[in-house]
Amino acid sequence: MIHHATSLPCGSWPSPFSPQFVNGKTIVFSELTKDHDDIYWLERRPEEQGRTVLVKWNPVSGIKDITPQPFSVGTHVHEYGGGAYHVHNQQIIFSDQKTSAVWFINQDHDPILIFQDDAYRFTDFRIMDNFVICVAEHHHQNQVHNTIVALSLSTPQQLIVLTESADFYSSPRLSPNHQHLTWIEWDHPNMPWEATRLCIAEIDSSLTLQNKQIIADTNHQESLIQPEWVSDTDLIICSDRSGYWNLYKINIHNHNHLDAIAPIKAEIGLPQWVFGQQSWYSISPNQFIAQAITNGNAETILINKGQITKLDLNYPETCPVPFNKENNYAWINNSPYHPAQIMMQDHTGKQHVLRSSNAIQMSPDDISYGHPITFPTQDHQEAHAFFYMPTNQHYSPIEGELPPLLVLAHGGPTGQTTNGFSPRIQFWTSRGFAVVDVNYRGSTGFGKNYREALQKQWGILDVQDCIDACQYLIDQKKVDPKRIVIRGSSAGGYTVLTALIQSKLFAAGSCLYGVGDLTALAEETHKFEARYLDGLIGQYPEEKHIYQERSPLNHIHNIRSPLIVFQGLQDKVVPPSQAEAIIHALKTNHIPYAYYTFPEEGHGFRQEATLTKVLEMELSFFGKILGFTPANLDEEVTIYS
Repeated sequence: MIHHATSLPCGSWPSPFSPQFVNGKTIVFSELTKDHDDIYWLERRPEEQGRTVLVKWNPVSGIKDITPQPFSVGTHVHEYGGGAYHVHNQQIIFSDQKTSAVWFINQDHDPILIFQDDAYRFTDFRIMDNFVICVAEHHHQNQVHNTIVALSLSTPQQLIVLTESADFYSSPRLSPNHQHLTWIEWDHPNMPWEATRLCIAEIDSSLTLQNKQIIADTNHQESLIQPEWVSDTDLIICSDRSGYWNLYKINIHNHNHLDAIAPIKAEIGLPQWVFGQQSWYSISPNQFIAQAITNGNAETILINKGQITKLDLNYPETCPVPFNKENNYAWINNSPYHPAQIMMQDHTGKQHVLRSSNAIQMSPDDISYGHPITFPTQDHQEAHAFFYMPTNQHYSPIEGELPPLLVLAHGGPTGQTTNGFSPRIQFWTSRGFAVVDVNYRGSTGFGKNYREALQKQWGILDVQDCIDACQYLIDQKKVDPKRIVIRGSSAGGYTVLTALIQSKLFAAGSCLYGVGDLTALAEETHKFEARYLDGLIGQYPEEKHIYQERSPLNHIHNIRSPLIVFQGLQDKVVPPSQAEAIIHALKTNHIPYAYYTFPEEGHGFRQEATLTKVLEMELSFFGKILGFTPANLDEEVTIYS
């Protein structure tokens, strides 16, 4: 069908992606797994105030909710959570996000409370006979103690500590015969993507650990993640010793030798910000399915006796899960062209959609595709991004108009953006904005060297790469150089503030729970990230002067562009004091600003009303600064100066 597009100024186009549609109707899928013929996953539902529900699909009975109201599956271990449930032989263990209590469901019976204490948080569960082995985090008098523990399934409130000598733990995994336990541990100042240790110990029926063995590269920093047993004596581990997270086999009788399974210049692994991530699965002791990320682009591969074959499974967000005896696959689909889906491929190769995150049908003519771009940097290196053109089948720019550009700086900063369908990006592109989503140096998915390029350079290279991405698009005559705005949350918010200080390129910025004071962050943030800045900035307090030099708060007077700030008042990662200090500095220096707080939100907004408010106020804010009138906007932003 031929559409005759109406010419309107970019930014003012009426859009099928309303804030309510983007936030209120889109479910967030995560942590898909299997139990025999059943598939399980989590759904975060904005229309239920962000409640996260455990859902099951069975080939006979279909889809059903497993966790009833008022439960919300989640955990706050390391503040970021993940790994909040486990299923084994129709036995389910889960953590309730609000109370941190651990519950047990046995074959569709009502949940049974097995442990609750306000001082404890739990994650990364595995069932061993009558116990649950998991990671515990104990909070007492401003001290946080991490351990691996066992919780009794038959005696409520019984907790047995298995190991507690390290600062952090993850991935406790039992051998099939329940005679060995393996786990990952690490200490400050390392993050789990920098240096960890793999431990193996004998475990007996009394839950006593003996003959602990430690596998670690003592000569180099090595990140070991995602251990899983494939037999009673063999386990598989991801290691980045080659420069990429790859799979290695370890035999407990020769634990100092890591045998590379299928070397590949691709990442089979993700930074362990959250628990419960899995980048590979075993089909048999010598056959594996994995997600391999090359230059930021993910592919599904099959590894069979060291040989690699690519699989065509659409757009898996993470590694597809093989399930049942026919080795069907299930995965969360993250296509660039439509909202996320739960998909399954049967033994004939036919693919089925089990669930869609948004049931509303959208025209492909309204969807902008994220084109991967590689651009030169000022220091003669390369960086990466995804570029989205304005796209709306009913509207086009007025004659001679280049679109405004929205620059997105992802969080982390040890993180990654993909070009999977994002309703929030489509919110902007369908209104006439171009968007560049930057994988600045320090991002994952490009190998260890690229990931570590930001060491001691945070606030320098990430900002430089965002600026260079803009300059590349300006040189290509893709965007209007006078109408560039930048947006970021958390670590991305720090990049926003620093970019506004260092460059006059940006007409405005949007900062969501961003870091303004590095010194305060180093002194106030939670245990998991308490030493993260040692690598990104420098040792604290020995190099405190660098923290002060790189803190946006000390240079707010150099900002000349208007800024809108959003902050959750329950944030434990970037405390509200950071946003308050930013606003005070903006006021003092008479810089135009808007400021919105949300009393019930923490680090990362979840509630539909909050998410909708943020988009509406950003659109109104950018409209006032860039000189366009947004269509169908219910409320206007208030700008102070």
